[in-house]
Amino acid sequence: MEKDIFISQFLKLFPEFNDRYIEHMEFNQEFLGHVFFGDEVSTHVERLLQEHSDIEQIEKFFSFFEWMALHSDLYIVQILSTTILYNLGGDIDVLYKADRYMGVHTKKLSVEIEDLHTGKHFS
Repeated sequence: MEKDIFISQFLKLFPEFNDRYIEHMEFNQEFLGHVFFGDEVSTHVERLLQEHSDIEQIEKFFSFFEWMALHSDLYIVQILSTTILYNLGGDIDVLYKADRYMGVHTKKLSVEIEDLHTGKHFS
Protein backbone atom coordinates (compact mmCIF):
# COMPACT_ATOMS: atom_id res chain seq x y z
CA MET A 1 0.00 0.00 0.00
CA GLU A 2 1.24 3.50 -0.87
CA LYS A 3 0.73 4.85 2.67
CA ASP A 4 2.99 2.16 4.08
CA ILE A 5 5.72 2.85 1.53
CA PHE A 6 5.34 6.58 2.09
CA ILE A 7 5.71 6.50 5.88
CA SER A 8 8.43 3.86 5.65
CA GLN A 9 10.42 6.11 3.28
CA PHE A 10 9.89 9.08 5.58
CA LEU A 11 11.03 7.21 8.69
CA LYS A 12 14.06 5.86 6.87
CA LEU A 13 15.12 9.43 6.04
CA PHE A 14 14.04 10.91 9.38
CA PRO A 15 14.47 8.22 12.06
CA GLU A 16 14.14 10.86 14.78
CA PHE A 17 10.37 10.68 14.15
CA ASN A 18 10.11 6.94 14.94
CA ASP A 19 8.94 7.42 18.53
CA ARG A 20 6.36 10.02 17.50
CA TYR A 21 5.12 7.71 14.77
CA ILE A 22 4.71 4.85 17.27
CA GLU A 23 2.78 7.15 19.63
CA HIS A 24 0.62 8.31 16.71
CA MET A 25 -0.19 4.72 15.76
CA GLU A 26 -0.95 3.69 19.33
CA PHE A 27 -3.25 6.67 19.83
CA ASN A 28 -5.04 6.55 16.46
CA GLN A 29 -4.85 2.80 15.71
CA GLU A 30 -3.99 3.72 12.11
CA PHE A 31 -1.76 6.09 10.18
CA LEU A 32 -3.50 9.43 9.65
CA GLY A 33 -1.14 11.23 7.30
CA HIS A 34 -2.65 14.69 7.59
CA VAL A 35 -2.65 14.50 11.38
CA PHE A 36 0.89 13.10 11.69
CA PHE A 37 2.43 15.46 9.15
CA GLY A 38 0.45 18.42 10.46
CA ASP A 39 1.14 17.88 14.14
CA GLU A 40 4.66 16.53 13.95
CA VAL A 41 6.41 17.30 10.68
CA SER A 42 5.16 20.72 9.61
CA THR A 43 5.58 22.12 13.13
CA HIS A 44 9.13 20.74 13.25
CA VAL A 45 10.00 22.19 9.84
CA GLU A 46 8.43 25.51 10.80
CA ARG A 47 10.63 25.62 13.92
CA LEU A 48 13.71 24.80 11.83
CA LEU A 49 12.87 27.63 9.44
CA GLN A 50 12.26 30.11 12.26
CA GLU A 51 15.61 29.27 13.86
CA HIS A 52 17.29 28.90 10.45
CA SER A 53 20.15 27.02 12.07
CA ASP A 54 20.17 23.51 10.58
CA ILE A 55 20.31 24.18 6.85
CA GLU A 56 21.24 20.59 6.01
CA GLN A 57 18.14 19.28 7.78
CA ILE A 58 15.93 21.92 6.12
CA GLU A 59 17.28 20.94 2.70
CA LYS A 60 16.67 17.28 3.48
CA PHE A 61 13.02 17.98 4.35
CA PHE A 62 12.44 20.03 1.23
CA SER A 63 14.04 17.36 -0.92
CA PHE A 64 11.52 14.91 0.57
CA PHE A 65 8.72 17.42 -0.04
CA GLU A 66 9.74 17.65 -3.69
CA TRP A 67 9.54 13.86 -3.89
CA MET A 68 6.04 14.11 -2.41
CA ALA A 69 5.07 16.79 -4.94
CA LEU A 70 6.10 14.52 -7.80
CA HIS A 71 4.33 11.47 -6.43
CA SER A 72 1.52 9.87 -8.44
CA ASP A 73 -0.55 9.15 -5.31
CA LEU A 74 -2.98 12.03 -4.76
CA TYR A 75 -3.11 11.34 -1.00
CA ILE A 76 0.62 12.03 -0.67
CA VAL A 77 0.40 15.22 -2.75
CA GLN A 78 -2.56 16.39 -0.66
CA ILE A 79 -0.65 15.87 2.58
CA LEU A 80 2.07 18.09 1.17
CA SER A 81 -0.17 20.81 -0.18
CA THR A 82 -3.13 21.00 2.21
CA THR A 83 -1.27 20.14 5.39
CA ILE A 84 2.45 20.91 5.24
CA LEU A 85 2.52 23.84 2.81
CA TYR A 86 -0.73 25.29 4.12
CA ASN A 87 0.69 25.27 7.66
CA LEU A 88 4.00 26.82 6.57
CA GLY A 89 2.07 29.55 4.75
CA GLY A 90 0.44 30.63 7.99
CA ASP A 91 3.53 32.70 8.84
CA ILE A 92 4.75 34.96 6.03
CA ASP A 93 8.33 35.02 7.41
CA VAL A 94 8.44 31.22 7.53
CA LEU A 95 6.96 30.99 4.03
CA TYR A 96 9.57 33.43 2.72
CA LYS A 97 12.38 31.33 4.22
CA ALA A 98 10.80 28.09 2.98
CA ASP A 99 10.56 29.44 -0.56
CA ARG A 100 14.35 29.34 -0.96
CA TYR A 101 14.43 25.60 -0.30
CA MET A 102 11.44 24.56 -2.39
CA GLY A 103 11.91 22.61 -5.57
CA VAL A 104 9.98 23.61 -8.68
CA HIS A 105 7.02 21.32 -8.02
CA THR A 106 6.81 22.10 -4.31
CA LYS A 107 6.87 25.82 -5.11
CA LYS A 108 4.05 25.39 -7.64
CA LEU A 109 1.89 23.64 -5.03
CA SER A 110 2.78 26.31 -2.47
CA VAL A 111 1.64 29.10 -4.80
CA GLU A 112 -1.60 27.24 -5.52
CA ILE A 113 -2.37 26.66 -1.85
CA GLU A 114 -1.53 30.28 -0.96
CA ASP A 115 -3.82 31.50 -3.75
CA LEU A 116 -6.62 29.42 -2.26
CA HIS A 117 -5.71 30.49 1.27
CA THR A 118 -5.87 34.18 0.39
CA GLY A 119 -9.04 33.80 -1.67
CA LYS A 120 -7.39 34.87 -4.92
CA HIS A 121 -9.51 32.41 -6.92
CA PHE A 122 -12.73 33.69 -5.35
CA SER A 123 -12.32 37.42 -6.02
